[in-house]
Amino acid sequence: MAPYVRAGLGAALIAAALAGPLFDPAAARPAEARTPAARVCTATLEVSIGAGVTAVLSLSPSGPAVTFKDGPGRPLTGFGTLDRTRPALPASAGIRAEIRTPYGPAPVLRTKVEGGPDAPYQIQDFPALPRGCARTR
Repeated sequence: MAPYVRAGLGAALIAAALAGPLFDPAAARPAEARTPAARVCTATLEVSIGAGVTAVLSLSPSGPAVTFKDGPGRPLTGFGTLDRTRPALPASAGIRAEIRTPYGPAPVLRTKVEGGPDAPYQIQDFPALPRGCARTR
């Protein structure tokens, strides 16, 4: 490509980048301002709870939620989702998992996956809500 064509093309790209916010006001706002409020106000944390199981802890203004994944990261749909309406797995699930204080200010996940009845429970705090987000009851 000839040098004068490259210079013209470069100038056109720069002009388009600078003019973008004039034609699309959303382009001038930061990415956080363009994302839906529910996604911005959700904090997520993945933790290993043993036996190759990962718990995905999410905290949003509507409360805590937990889903489970296997070692390669595939969802374990048989466990379903824990939340305020269903804070614990049934005894038939094969593991013990429960959201303690699902309506409280600092919910925690209490789990026991391996080790038998005398093994201690594992406790994991939920991540904090991002600044500026308020919890609902």
